[in-house]
Amino acid sequence: MKDADLKALTGPCAKCGTCRTVCTLYPERKAEIAVARGKIALVEAAMDGEDDDAEAVQEALTDCLLCGRCERACPNQVLVEEIVMKGRADLAEEVGIPAWKRVLFGKVMPSPAATGIARKAAAAGQRLLPGKIPTASGLHYRFPDGLGGGGRTVPKLPGKGFLESLGKAEAGTGEVMLFVGCVFDHVFPEVGRAAYETVKASGKSVAVFRDAACCGLPAMVSGDRRSAAECAGANVRRLRSADPGAIVFPCGSCLLMFKRNVFSLFPKGTPGYDDAMFVAERAVDYASFLLSSGVLDRIPDPPPGQNVGEIGYHDPCHLSGTLGKGPEAREALSRAVGPAFAEMAGADLCCGYGGTFNVRDYPTSSRIGETKVTVAARGGTKVISTACSGCVLQIRDMAARTDPAVRVVHIAELVHQALFRK
Repeated sequence: MKDADLKALTGPCAKCGTCRTVCTLYPERKAEIAVARGKIALVEAAMDGEDDDAEAVQEALTDCLLCGRCERACPNQVLVEEIVMKGRADLAEEVGIPAWKRVLFGKVMPSPAATGIARKAAAAGQRLLPGKIPTASGLHYRFPDGLGGGGRTVPKLPGKGFLESLGKAEAGTGEVMLFVGCVFDHVFPEVGRAAYETVKASGKSVAVFRDAACCGLPAMVSGDRRSAAECAGANVRRLRSADPGAIVFPCGSCLLMFKRNVFSLFPKGTPGYDDAMFVAERAVDYASFLLSSGVLDRIPDPPPGQNVGEIGYHDPCHLSGTLGKGPEAREALSRAVGPAFAEMAGADLCCGYGGTFNVRDYPTSSRIGETKVTVAARGGTKVISTACSGCVLQIRDMAARTDPAVRVVHIAELVHQALFRK
């Protein structure tokens, strides 16, 4: 590894160890290499020629949830996430990435048609899975242990995505653009629908971003910058061409990609920067849009005493932590469900998803996630709401594994229910 930019990023790390006190992964690994200062020391050794085992360095950098807790706690404000992502990208060029990631990021995620085909094939195939688990959030299928499932469950996939459910002339143009994202289109179309209907309640004309590529974040955090730039670049060009006044993101991770990470792919002075800046300036999280547009003022008062304190909110690492948008979601929830909302035990604990980390090390991911659900349920929470697609996927899986009575929803579903309450 020889990267002057990366060396400049690692320089401010004083190896003080604050990162270890907040690291989500350290309690699982009990090893210095799991925390930020250990990874930074390893990167520095590789750049100085003291460690030439590129595959081992790549493995160490891959073993990270990118939850950002270390970066937010760091007294020197070391940009840990950027170091890890840049290191992964450098090593991907040197060592490569797994074949399944190359296919997923390079062939499927940039293509809306391929993503739709993949969903339909998966929906047909999951019917062959023998284990079915009814949960408060809907039916889940359990992967057989013989297939390496390790107890993993997946939600029943719909036959039709959210975008497919829209009429051809519906939501084609508008002053507000809704970017629903892959998961809320293909896996949980009810979230896409709830977000669309509630954003429409603002009285503004609303367009839904069709034929979108993946936001590019999964590819970027895996080191595949080429595929990430292809996805993100296509999106920002088309979004700028549509010229919306605001772009609403129900998913905090998609929002982070267009608010911050996209500039690592298209820095100032490069083609694509102006398009990326246009999108970043107009990108807004779902709850903030509801608060600023007056949607919540239209919600009737909730029935008194109903489900008091049973609805909690899980803080997505990217949305609440990195972007600081936790208060907005809580305000939206409180106004939508009234006394049913209460602060949840362990609200800011990482759910353990980490994107492809969940695929790479499901046992560790699930232990972290099960703790999340168990702590919340013991505290009296019966409905866990959040605002990130990865968190919804993970926490629904963990609830199916540990407590199927716990319901997991996006806040848009609760706002929709309240807004159209009879």
